[in-house]
Amino acid sequence: MSSVESKIEIRPIVLQDLDAIFSVDKEIRAAGKTITYANLTTEQIFSKDRKAADVAKLLDLGFVAEVDGHIRGFILGEVARLREAAIELGVILIIGVHPDYQRKDIAANLVNALSEKYRSKGITRMRIGVDERDKDLLAFVEHMGFRIGHLLVYSKTL
Repeated sequence: MSSVESKIEIRPIVLQDLDAIFSVDKEIRAAGKTITYANLTTEQIFSKDRKAADVAKLLDLGFVAEVDGHIRGFILGEVARLREAAIELGVILIIGVHPDYQRKDIAANLVNALSEKYRSKGITRMRIGVDERDKDLLAFVEHMGFRIGHLLVYSKTL
């Protein structure tokens, strides 16, 4: 950040933020900081194939972090139905913070904003998928109070 006094402002995403979000995502990838989300980009999430209603849902559960008037971080969520327990839960689809602004509480502020949004919708459980090799993200989510759930997800390449 440019100074210690720089203020982090967390606000809901608006459509006009997308180019800045894509730019932050590209900076993260260029720095080689992506393991968990290596195969998922914000541009894919907001692809042109999406219906307007789907984009509106993403915007409703998304936040950006501004530092000195510039977007430096983002988070996107969605509501999922947990079949085995028949409840809704909040999911973090993707979270990103510009490499020059990491470890400055931006990600924590974004997660807290999304948590509050889920609470306001009556959702009391939140999930994030993390690649076991992504040590930085693992440390962060554990610091934020996430714990390993009781279900293991197995994958098979076809």
